Amino acid sequence: MAETTAGSDMGIGLGLLLGLVAVLAAIAVAGTAYISALAEEAETMQLLSGVSLAVALLAAGIAVAAIHIYER
Repeated sequence: MAETTAGSDMGIGLGLLLGLVAVLAAIAVAGTAYISALAEEAETMQLLSGVSLAVALLAAGIAVAAIHIYER
């Protein structure tokens, strides 16, 4: 019988998924900031840009944590 167990790829998968979410949210931050700069009254775009930034930072932080939690 084998005395070792196979490791899980959960950390890599979650890291990639949350990394992708962070990249998409960062692109949304850039896009909404650009639209906000072009518009005269763009409070909604500034709010959306802030929410996108929060999502990007949270997803990146959770991605790093997931990689460390599920490492082999």
